[in-house]
Amino acid sequence: MKAPPVQDNSLNGATQAPASVREARAQAGPCPCCGRHAVRPTAQPGRVCRYRNIALTLPADLRVPTCRRCKHLLLSFESMPELAAALEATYRAELVQRAATAITKLRRHLSQRKLEVALDLSQGYLSRLRAGDGVPSASLVSLLALLSAEPTRLEELVRYWALPLAPVPQTSRRRQRT
Repeated sequence: MKAPPVQDNSLNGATQAPASVREARAQAGPCPCCGRHAVRPTAQPGRVCRYRNIALTLPADLRVPTCRRCKHLLLSFESMPELAAALEATYRAELVQRAATAITKLRRHLSQRKLEVALDLSQGYLSRLRAGDGVPSASLVSLLALLSAEPTRLEELVRYWALPLAPVPQTSRRRQRT
């Protein structure tokens, strides 16, 4: 008896993908950008995303659902519960680092204590921030960055708080007819 002919399922003699690759393709989700089923969790260094008010570099070991075709990142807290904790930790570390850099630049022009008085901060707060103890607010880091970029503005700030505020002239309001 002759055996039935074996069908070749490969395309023009090409080899079939291993079972693990076929399973990965089956588990891939659809991409909202290109529509292909190529979204898989991927860890990759150098990825940047916007979080709150700054652009953060994502940790290299964080597996983010990414489309293999168009490289679209699916950054949602629903799809990745660990994303919120990773982004918050990275955000806090970035605030600490940026504050320390700005304080170091400002120390060339003014003592930390005089800066604390000018900004109405408690004594020693800038020392703690520079040492990495505590997390400053984004508003304080923004103010420190602006002042470190142009330290002459510190004198303006001191003069502003030393003078009384001039009253704003009141404009007359028309009475509305009923």
